[in-house]
Amino acid sequence: MAHGNGLKHYLELADDVVDAPSIGPRMAERMAAAGIHSVADLLRTDAATIADSIDHERTNAATVQRWQLQTEMCVRIPQLRGHDAQILVACGVETTEQLAASSVETLWAKVEPFVATNAGKRILRNGKQPDISEVRDWVTWANHARMVNAA
Repeated sequence: MAHGNGLKHYLELADDVVDAPSIGPRMAERMAAAGIHSVADLLRTDAATIADSIDHERTNAATVQRWQLQTEMCVRIPQLRGHDAQILVACGVETTEQLAASSVETLWAKVEPFVATNAGKRILRNGKQPDISEVRDWVTWANHARMVNAA
């Protein structure tokens, strides 16, 4: 959804859960079998409940909670893509408010080394690594975030 400021949200509460960051087609199928069909379902359901319901050996409550943090940021922050949110959460930025209050230089000092790691490369796949300008955009966009209520 685009806003008067030209900024667009790429993830909505009504979107299918497969569109959320870190959720691939197979995990979306497992989630659907557990009653998690939409982004809103993912955000409003307790992480431990989801982890128990999907019964996947590599998916625990902490993993689901990371997905929820990433997803909430994508729903709230315009222009933010799933891989951006994955990088942010991996770097310890877990809320929109935390991102909005971040120093660009301090955040860049976390992001730059992270994206060079194997975990960072996995998130980016073959995509472009963020630069300090993109990190500045993330902070700016977080200051244009909307409030959402998945309940």
